[in-house]
Amino acid sequence: MQQIRPRLEEGWLTWLLLWGMIIISAAAIIAADLIDGLHILPMAATLALLAGTLLAKSRFSSNTAHFLSLVYGLFVIFLLIGSILPGELIWRERVFDIVSRQAAWLGKAFNGGTSRDRLIFVIHTAAIYWLLGYTAAWFTFRKPRVWRAVIPTGVVLLSVVYYYIGPKPLPLYLAAYIVLSLLFIARTHLAEQERDWKATAVRYEKGIWLTFVRAGFLVGLVVLIVAWSLPTMAASSTVNDALSGTRGPWHAFQDDWTRLFSALRSYGSDTTDPYQDSLVLSGPRSVGSAPIMDVYVPRELPYIYWQAVVYDTYEDGRWEIANGETNLHFPDDGFLNTPETFAREVITQTIVTYLPNSSFLYAAPEVVGTSKQMYVDSRQDEEGNELITSLRSRYLLRQGDRYKVASRISNADVFSLRNASTIYPDWALDSYLQLPDSISSETLALADELTAALDTPYDKAIAVRDWLRNNITYNDQIPAPPEDVDPVHYTLFVSQEGYCNYYASAMAVMLRSQGIPARVVSGYAQGDFDDETTSYRVRASNAHTWTEVYFPQYGWIQFEPTAAIPVVVRRETIGGPNDSAQENVPIPDGDLPVLDSELDDSERLAELLAEEEGAAPVGEETAVNPLPTWQIVGALMVVVLAGGTLLIANSLNRRVETDVDRSYGRLSSWGRWLGIFFRPTQTPYERADMMATAVPEGKASIRNLTRQFVLKQFSPSRATEPDFEPQIEWRQLRPLLYRRAIVSRVERWQKRLSGIRSD
Repeated sequence: MQQIRPRLEEGWLTWLLLWGMIIISAAAIIAADLIDGLHILPMAATLALLAGTLLAKSRFSSNTAHFLSLVYGLFVIFLLIGSILPGELIWRERVFDIVSRQAAWLGKAFNGGTSRDRLIFVIHTAAIYWLLGYTAAWFTFRKPRVWRAVIPTGVVLLSVVYYYIGPKPLPLYLAAYIVLSLLFIARTHLAEQERDWKATAVRYEKGIWLTFVRAGFLVGLVVLIVAWSLPTMAASSTVNDALSGTRGPWHAFQDDWTRLFSALRSYGSDTTDPYQDSLVLSGPRSVGSAPIMDVYVPRELPYIYWQAVVYDTYEDGRWEIANGETNLHFPDDGFLNTPETFAREVITQTIVTYLPNSSFLYAAPEVVGTSKQMYVDSRQDEEGNELITSLRSRYLLRQGDRYKVASRISNADVFSLRNASTIYPDWALDSYLQLPDSISSETLALADELTAALDTPYDKAIAVRDWLRNNITYNDQIPAPPEDVDPVHYTLFVSQEGYCNYYASAMAVMLRSQGIPARVVSGYAQGDFDDETTSYRVRASNAHTWTEVYFPQYGWIQFEPTAAIPVVVRRETIGGPNDSAQENVPIPDGDLPVLDSELDDSERLAELLAEEEGAAPVGEETAVNPLPTWQIVGALMVVVLAGGTLLIANSLNRRVETDVDRSYGRLSSWGRWLGIFFRPTQTPYERADMMATAVPEGKASIRNLTRQFVLKQFSPSRATEPDFEPQIEWRQLRPLLYRRAIVSRVERWQKRLSGIRSD
C-alpha cells in the first residue's frame, strides 16, 4: 500500500457525486425488475469505483492498472454471481456453471440461437457496471475527462428509462442523475481550477466550492423543468431521412438483443393500441389520419386486411374474445401450430410501426410466424391446433420499430368456396354460432329471407353482404343505439346507417342464425399502395372491422359488408375470367410452401422471413420517425450547461479581475500560454516588459495592471490609484491575449512539424 497516495486531491465530494451517479443508474435497472438477481449491481459498481480510485491514484502504469482491474473485476463478478446460485453447490461447481452458461450463450450468439438463460443478463450487466465504475474513477482521478465519466453511465440509464414501459417512475431516476452529473461537472471543473490557482500562487476563497455546487444544482433544476414541460415531438419524415442510414444496424441490434436476452420480463400496461379485448357498438368515432404503419410486401396484393384481434362472442351490443390461454412463442420455435388449410399462398411482410407503444403484431391473415418473440392468445381445436385470436409482441414496439411476418393469404376461388363442405368441426359449431337472446325476431326473419333461395354458405354470405352494402348508409358519426334495443336490430330497421363495426356485426349475426360459423375481426384496411417502394401506408383512418366466414378445408375467408370499402374480388375458377390480378400466382395444394425437407421449422421460418426481392431493404423505408426524448434532453442539457458555464465563468472573472492580486496572478498565468517562462528573480516590471514584447498592442494595459499590483504591495499606502478599474483593462487586453496565444501555439506546432519533416 506504500504505492498509494493517501490524499484525494479532487475532494471526497467529487467521489461521492460519482458514486451517487452510478448507484442511481444501477437502482433504476433494479426498479425496472427486468429479471431476478440484479440486486448485486450496486455492490459491483461500488467495488469497481473503489478499485478504480485506488488504481488511478497509484503509481502503476496505465496498462498495469487496467490489467489489475480486469483481474479484480473477474474475481468480484464470479463472487457476486456465485452468491445467487443455489446454496447446495460448492464454489468449484458454481464457477464451472457460470463459465459453461457463458460458453453456451456465446454459441447461440454466433449461431443465431435464442438464449433463455436468466443468469446471463445478470452476468453481463454486472460486468458492465464494473467497467462503468472503474472507467468513471479512472477518467476522474487519473486522466480527467469529465464527459467520459458522465456519458457512459448516463447512456445506460437513459436506455433503460426510454425502453421501459411499466408501472415504475423511472424518469425520476434520470432526473436525479442529471442533477448529480451537473454537480459533478461543476465540482471537477473547480478542482481543475484550484490546481491551476495553486500552481500560479493565486489566492482564492476556500469556500468557493459551495458556490460551484449551488450553481450546478440550479442549472440541473432548470434543465429538468424545461425538459419536463416540452410537448411530445410528432413523427418527422425529415428526421427519418437523416437517420435512415443508421436504422438498419440499430434494428439488427434490437433483434439480436431480444434473441440473446429473451428471459427478461416485459410490461404491456401502457400501450397506445386502438384495439382492446372487447368491441362495443357505440356512438360516433373519430380516428384521424395519423400514420399507423408501413407494410412492405413483395408486390401489390389483392385487397388485403391487417388483422389485430378476433372477436368470438356477441352479447348486449358488445363483442368479446372467448376464454383461452396465452403462450410465449419464440421465432426459434418455428411455425405456429395452426389448422391445415388449402388454397393459400405464403406472403412475407415487413411492418414499420408508428404507434408510440404498441403491443399488437398487425399482419395479413393467417399468420404462420414472425421475427418477434410474441404472446399468442388462442384456444385449441380437437386436434391440438391453435385457434389464434391475437398476437402481441412480448416487448412493446416503439415508434419506428419494425418486424417481419409470414402469412398465408387465401387464394380460394369462388368455385372452391361454393363447393366447400358443410360438415363443420365441433370447435366452429361451439364458438361461432353463438347468439344472445337479445337478437330480435325481425333480424332472424331478414336473414331467413335473404338466404332462403340459396343452397351454399358462400352464396348466403354474398347475399347478406350485398344487402348490407346496398341498404345501410355508411356514417361514422351516428349516435349510440338506445340501451333497450339490440344494436344490430337498430342498424337494420331503425337508423339504417352505421360504420364498419355495425356492418360486420350485422353480417356475422345473420350468418350465425343460418348455421354458418362467422366472426368479427378488427384491424386495418389495406391503406394506400406505393408502387415505388411496394408498400402500403396505413393510417388511422384505415381502422376497420370486417366479417370472416369459416369454410372447412379453406379456413377463415374475409368478406366486406361495409359500403365504404371495396369488396374482395375472387376468381370464379382457377384460370377464370376474374383472375387477372393474380394470373401467375400459384395456389399451393397444401398448407405450406415447399421448402427443403431437411430444414427444421425454425430454419424454414427464417428462410421465409429473409429479405425478398422487391421488399424494402432495411434502412430504406420511407418511414416517419420520432425525435427521441433523449435527443431533446441532451440538446437542452448542452444549451443550458453552456449558459450555466458562461455565467459561472463570468462570475469568476469578475471576482478575479476586480482583485488586484488575483488580477496580476492571472496576468502571469497568461505568460505560459504565450510561451513566456518567467524566472523567480525577475521583478514585476521585467515580467511586464516581456509580455508587452509578445503582445505590443496590450502594452499599456499590461503595464497599468502591473503598476497597480506594485503600488498595492510595496507603496506606503498599500493602495491602488483611485481611478483604477481593472475590468476595463481586462476588457481591452483579453481579446489580444487570446489572439496571441492561438498564434503562439500554431507557430510552435509548425516548428514541431517542420522538425519532424527534416528528420
